[in-house]
Amino acid sequence: MISLEELVQEISRFEAIISEWEESQRCVAIGLKRAIEDLHKEALTRLIKSVKQESVSALRNAVQDEVVYGVLLYHELVKSPTPPLQQRIQQALDEVRPGLKSHNGDVELVAITAPDTVEVKLIGNCSNCPASTLTLSQGIEQTIKAYCPEINHVIAIG
Repeated sequence: MISLEELVQEISRFEAIISEWEESQRCVAIGLKRAIEDLHKEALTRLIKSVKQESVSALRNAVQDEVVYGVLLYHELVKSPTPPLQQRIQQALDEVRPGLKSHNGDVELVAITAPDTVEVKLIGNCSNCPASTLTLSQGIEQTIKAYCPEINHVIAIG
């Protein structure tokens, strides 16, 4: 069986060749590619509807295959997985940490309160800094909300 990585490498090789063609030739190749992709997307959409009516579990099993999943994701027929909320919050905190650490501070996640609140604790110099309110609202809160749009409130716990 061919892996997803091998299939993607093959496509990349052809794209590299086509990138050196004259623009008019590239346009023809790109048009052909789009027409084939549109055909595949329509066929896959119909296949999914048909399989869904017969067996949702069969569809779930099929999506477990990396090639099937990759093609369906490419055609936007499945959603990209969203990491768990706590993982996304930690990613957001990891993004702001270098700035806090440059001022001998840090932040830690205290709690996630459903449905839309995160409690954090500023540590070190950040805990008693006069600009801590600004750090919380303009740095930490904005970054958490960028990673987790479902979060509406970020509260600093003393």
